[in-house]
Amino acid sequence: MSGWDLKPQGISSVLKTTGETASNIEKHAKSYGTHLTSAATNAGTISAEGGGQGGEKAQGGLVALALSQYAEHATTDLKFIAARAGKSLQGAVDATTAYLNGDEEMAAEAQRKALSAPDLDPKTPGVQTG
Repeated sequence: MSGWDLKPQGISSVLKTTGETASNIEKHAKSYGTHLTSAATNAGTISAEGGGQGGEKAQGGLVALALSQYAEHATTDLKFIAARAGKSLQGAVDATTAYLNGDEEMAAEAQRKALSAPDLDPKTPGVQTG
């Protein structure tokens, strides 16, 4: 099999280690969300409207708003990273399996598919990668 020199035991070890590391993404994302919420809650109350009415304490404020907007953007990125990691790991498994079964063309196709961007749109029919 020209161009391929795979060692299944080494691949298995790398996939196991990488999978364990990737599985921590969800745990870290939840912790990140908790800390971001805490920061927004305790950030102060300077607001665009100048504070609460009648001595009321203003809710949130500019810093909380900025953190909220940042979190909204960052959440999409975190989902993409998790989906990309899963897709990459599955692609490596599929390519290695095809190689071991003697199908170099199928291995190359599995590798190509793993390199495409994951689809995070929940409206897209089929299995979602996010």
